[in-house]
Amino acid sequence: MNAHSDEPQAREQYAEELIRRYRELRRWAVENWPNTAQPLEASDFVATDRELQLLLGARLHPGLASGRQPAKAQYEDVTPMPWP
Repeated sequence: MNAHSDEPQAREQYAEELIRRYRELRRWAVENWPNTAQPLEASDFVATDRELQLLLGARLHPGLASGRQPAKAQYEDVTPMPWP
């Protein structure tokens, strides 16, 4: 068995561990936030969540093997084409 055959499993394990640790850090950050007048909420982490998913998808799984879907564009152009 060569090292490359274990790489997909190692990538999945890494991704799972990174997400677990990130969620733990996020929970800690919310629970220990010192500004009680403006508490942290889940919506404060939307951008970080998105960046982490991009990192784990595009960088960790190039080629989107195993049926993963590419990330959709943030904005979709819905302007109709003009008549010829």
